[in-house]
Order: sequence, then C-alpha cells, then structure tokens
Amino acid sequence: MDFTKGKAIDVPPKAHTFNEHDILGDLDRDDKGNVVVIKDSQGTYRDKRGNLTNCRGYLLDKKSYAVIEKYNALSMFSSIQVDERGEIPAPFYIERYNFNPHELIGDFDFVEKGKPDIVKTSSGIYIDKRGRQVNVHGWY
Repeated sequence: MDFTKGKAIDVPPKAHTFNEHDILGDLDRDDKGNVVVIKDSQGTYRDKRGNLTNCRGYLLDKKSYAVIEKYNALSMFSSIQVDERGEIPAPFYIERYNFNPHELIGDFDFVEKGKPDIVKTSSGIYIDKRGRQVNVHGWY
C-alpha cells in the first residue's frame, strides 16, 4: 500500500460527532432499514419536506450542491468530494455512524497552523511519533 500519495480530505465541521443522520433528508426507510429516496415530477430528488437531496438522500445546498447538515444548513462536504454514486468520501462513508477522525489520524505534535509534524524515514516512509506508518497527510 502506497501511503506517500493522495490528497488530504477536508474534514467537515463537527467531524468529531459526525453521523449520517445529520445529513439525511426527511425520508422513510424500507423494511430492511434502507432510505427510500423520493423523485419529484421533474426527476429531482427531494425529501418529504421538499428539500433538495441527492440519490442517497443526503441534503444538498440549492446553489453549490454541497452536502449540508440538516439542522443549520452548514456545508459538510463539497460537491466535488461526493463520488459519482452520490456517496460521501471515505473514511466518513465507512464510519458514517458516530465517526471519530481522531481514531484514524496518527499521533503527532502539531506545528504551525495546526499541521501535524510528520516524520519521513530515510527509506521514505511516513510515520507518527509512535513509529506507526501513515500517509503523507498523517492518516493511517
């Protein structure tokens, strides 16, 4: 696995308490617990209150199409972070129920502007201060 490449993900506001429920529209669930997404007469996804959603039922901003939080319309994921299936980026997708990004980032001292002090070994491997391998951005 190559941990030296890749773009750092933008951690959304309130990531330490992120839960998929915070970004889902007002939608019913089927007998298996899956969200039942609604299309209006124009083929646009909307929740039961008429709010714009994507094909996964995530609430969208009307102008930017960013995934937003349902309580205050705070942008959680930009439209370019959402994949072609309408899904939010990993690791948030994988851990979308009570996601805690602190469990996925290495142990670092932080330097200027909150950037982690990531050590690069002589063999080119990035490690945290406990010697665990991370990618160039500090994620496991």
